[in-house]
Amino acid sequence: MTNHDSTSNFNAQKLLTDLNAVKRISPEFDNLSIDLQEIMKESSNPAFLGALLYKLSKEREETNKILQRLEEKFSIIQNLIVNNSSNSHTNLGESILSEPDQHIMQLVTKFDQVSAEDIKIRLAYKNSNAASQRLSKLVREGYLKRIRSGRKVLFVRQHPKSTI
Repeated sequence: MTNHDSTSNFNAQKLLTDLNAVKRISPEFDNLSIDLQEIMKESSNPAFLGALLYKLSKEREETNKILQRLEEKFSIIQNLIVNNSSNSHTNLGESILSEPDQHIMQLVTKFDQVSAEDIKIRLAYKNSNAASQRLSKLVREGYLKRIRSGRKVLFVRQHPKSTI
């Protein structure tokens, strides 16, 4: 037991010497080294160690509470970002449509459904092929949905609530 105490005393002296060297290099470290020196002096006292452990556990509880609140706030922010990005993506996508595509979307909104023939007439295309290509593009991009009604193909909004 005596051998252990002398080894521990030697290590404490070495640590104090090292702390003094660090103190010369970094004066801001002085306060921390003083705290460490006091802890080293009292480290053999079980009541002191118990108090340190108790204080550590209380600080950890406080840290966990802070982290929990941060996590809750982060979740709220994430949900807001996801909701806003999906809303802004829809608005952005509609705002960057070409003029003919915007006009088609306005016609779909006004009449609830259109055919390639309707678009050909309203946009003064020579044939319905150009109108069909534009409508198919809007289907691929997710703005419109294609519905077959007999031989006729109708186009309606993919998301009925959205407006231009």
